[in-house]
Amino acid sequence: MVSKAWAIEVVERHLAGWSTRGGPTMVITDVGPHRLGWVIHAQGERYVRTREMIDMVVGHGPFLVDGVDGSLHMVHAAGDLASGEWIEDYLEQVRGIERGDPLRIQITELIDSGQRLDALRFVRASASDLGAQGAKEYIEAVAAGVPVPEHVRSHLPRPPVKRRVWSRLSGPNLYT
Repeated sequence: MVSKAWAIEVVERHLAGWSTRGGPTMVITDVGPHRLGWVIHAQGERYVRTREMIDMVVGHGPFLVDGVDGSLHMVHAAGDLASGEWIEDYLEQVRGIERGDPLRIQITELIDSGQRLDALRFVRASASDLGAQGAKEYIEAVAAGVPVPEHVRSHLPRPPVKRRVWSRLSGPNLYT
């Protein structure tokens, strides 16, 4: 896990670039652990000093420093840090962790209760572009307890991500 001190250093390096490009001088105001790494809030130095609303820098959310590789991301100001579908989206796109198969539990229950044909119908109805052969391969993989082949998995339904609430600001920032 990336240390708190290293996460702060990553954000400070990024914030230093804001003022060199004519932006306000930014300072870190809060650091807290998150299941994905470290959440770091920043605000304009002038606002921190005066607490006058006119001096507040608005339009940015907290930073997320990934706990695995130290990559830097900004979370939208309206994003729910504690939960939300954005976390699964983040895990899939940044860390390469696949989302759970939404059909597998239901199909397993149907197969275990001897309703293999109903399981096949359910897969065909849930993943219409999978085709009969793909649905059969899916059922066989689930019944055998093995991973579903990629050419089949790519046609399975995926829960939509309504809006992306994070953006990547840097690649890995590993402490060396």
